Amino acid sequence: MDKSSHTDTTQTDDFLEKFDQSNQVFLSFANSISPINFNLLIDEFARKSNDVFYFDQPEKGVSFLSFDELTIQTFKNNEFDKITDEINILKKKLISNHDDFPGINFPVFLTCAKFPVKKESDEWKDFGEIEFIIPKISLFKQSDSYFILYNVLTESFASQENINLFLEQQAEKIFQLESKLKKNTTGKNLISFSGQSDDIVKWNKKVSASLESIKQKQIGKIVLARRLKFDIKSELNWQSIFNELNQKYPTCINFLIKSGGSIFFGSTPELLAQFSDNQFFTEALAGSIKRGDNLNDDKRYENELFQSKKNKVEHDAVTNYIISSLKDFLEDIDINSKPVIKKLPNIQHLQTAIKGTLKPDKNIFEIISALFPTPAVCGIPQDKSLQLIREAEDFDRGLYSGLIGWFNCKGYGEFSVAIRSSLINNNQMYLYAGCGIVEDSDPTEEFEESKLKLRSILSLFDDAT
Repeated sequence: MDKSSHTDTTQTDDFLEKFDQSNQVFLSFANSISPINFNLLIDEFARKSNDVFYFDQPEKGVSFLSFDELTIQTFKNNEFDKITDEINILKKKLISNHDDFPGINFPVFLTCAKFPVKKESDEWKDFGEIEFIIPKISLFKQSDSYFILYNVLTESFASQENINLFLEQQAEKIFQLESKLKKNTTGKNLISFSGQSDDIVKWNKKVSASLESIKQKQIGKIVLARRLKFDIKSELNWQSIFNELNQKYPTCINFLIKSGGSIFFGSTPELLAQFSDNQFFTEALAGSIKRGDNLNDDKRYENELFQSKKNKVEHDAVTNYIISSLKDFLEDIDINSKPVIKKLPNIQHLQTAIKGTLKPDKNIFEIISALFPTPAVCGIPQDKSLQLIREAEDFDRGLYSGLIGWFNCKGYGEFSVAIRSSLINNNQMYLYAGCGIVEDSDPTEEFEESKLKLRSILSLFDDAT
């Protein structure tokens, strides 16, 4: 997609005013469809479509795939409130049949946001700082139910019967495409290493400088990231990539976002915010250690993680930040008394669940603005950490450690921090991993931890090391 087709902030203001004063309505209609293989389709759309948004939570049985966008609007990184303004106008003019499907929470709106350290880079030029996306056509799965979802702005509301007929026709085209595609899970995904943002010597210098800032009480924690670069040696088989991600990481959110010639994908374990009507849920995820080769070793590392002073400090910093950020937005806050262990195939983390009831006058993006970015990907205090990250890192994080998510007009939505992720463009792949640096951090141990985190994506490629 040519970035000129994006609507920037100034144009968005005009769009809102014209739409609010027009006779147009916002139609959002869904139809039940037969089961369909999203992973089979994503391989086709990732190659041929300009804009794709794929989001899969295997353990929860929720996934969606949008591939035809009604509008994509770009905002600055401090303009989440403008999305709220637009949603309020769209809600006033909404005509929908979503109430015909009790218990189904359709992803009407999509969003992604970059980590808020602005650096100009060619590799991230296809993505805006914050993108607000209204898909025209989406496929959606919740448990064993499948749907096709249609959004449109129009002055003429045809009968629901005509809309249902249109949706049936669109679904039939997708089923015909699915029948033409072949299941291919054997194609190799080949890459070759071509460079990194810093080797262990440079990394140690960065971490040591950060530890000095912590010693001088300038910051309490900072998250530093590494970037690896690879040349892509084969046409990527997205079907096999997501089959493997969904099998290995069923508790994570496995995602792909395509904009123009760029694809950002990954498997993130880090939830930022989940909204269910007036209920809110999030998790503090910080503090890490490797997995064991057997059950005894794995349990030993788990106990070591629980007993680690360094990891407890890191985890408590994130938990306390989240609680402090939420106190103005929730009627009550319920926190697990102690962390549990979240186990992934290559790493295990400390995790604390946090939930509460939203105050009546608060909205989704007020809370997102208060939470993002958390100390799990940034540091404490936030402003000083962002400044030091800008100075220390010689690359653009872009959407890595940024935000991805969906929401609707009924108060439901889910937003995740985009870690364990990679960017692909111009036959190159950029792979990212970050580590939380606190007072007792050891630079060499943090470097090894970053290698563990990189492995979740590297393991998808046949010749990667």
